[in-house]
Amino acid sequence: MKLTRREMLQRSIVCAAACALPATLKAEDSGPCKVGIWSSNFDQAKALGLDCLQISLPLRPTGNDLRLKENQEKTLEKSAETGIGIDCLAMGEFNGNPFWQIPDAVEQVSTCIDVLAAMKVRCVLISFFGKGDLNTDEKYDETIRRFRELAPKAEDKGVILAIEAPLRYDNHLRLLEGIKSQAVKIFYDPGNIRRLYGNNTDEVCEDILKLKGEIVAVHAKDGGLLGKANLDYAKIFKAYSAAGFTGAQIIEGSIDQKLGYEESIRQNTAYLKSLRY
Repeated sequence: MKLTRREMLQRSIVCAAACALPATLKAEDSGPCKVGIWSSNFDQAKALGLDCLQISLPLRPTGNDLRLKENQEKTLEKSAETGIGIDCLAMGEFNGNPFWQIPDAVEQVSTCIDVLAAMKVRCVLISFFGKGDLNTDEKYDETIRRFRELAPKAEDKGVILAIEAPLRYDNHLRLLEGIKSQAVKIFYDPGNIRRLYGNNTDEVCEDILKLKGEIVAVHAKDGGLLGKANLDYAKIFKAYSAAGFTGAQIIEGSIDQKLGYEESIRQNTAYLKSLRY
């Protein structure tokens, strides 16, 4: 049976929402977690046995991005066709064009909020690495000021701006306590945080627990294949559950060069799906 465009869009929205399991889910009732990658290739994701994608939104309009309604519709149609949900968007270009510095950062994130609301996608990653690193009080203060400017619109639209930064829990909380909005949360990546704790899984888990209620999305990353490198993700899953997060795991990196990209993703996916929150 051929679906109408409206039916395809409705199904894609349901699929996208399914990528985020409710935080109240009990461990004994949980099945395999949803797993995705940072990509816009729905067909590849389906072939690899994935559930969802994190899709990039360029820092500024390109004339062919998700700011255009027709591209939003095409993307949602492809999501419905393949059964691959959209877990979140990502504005990773802030690494080289710092959110706290460039004059149009608030404007561009504001347009992203409109995209999130139109596509019924729950959150967007805002990155703080490289040139965008938060390493002075002035950068923290300006970051807080800009998020406070954006937060009312995000709250009104029912979407979340998720900060990804290589920060210990106390500096994450410093940001959140300064911003004071439920529309700004944390995008957590143990693969980045592990470097702050000397690859000690227990300390990473303690970091997660101190961010209880604040983690809204995550990357699954390590220095090699998941489960075979530095971190014990079984312990990390338990920490996530205790901290109130039971959503999708978005694989980033964690590639074995001998196996290649696709086989690495397959093995990482199988490992993550063997775990339980």
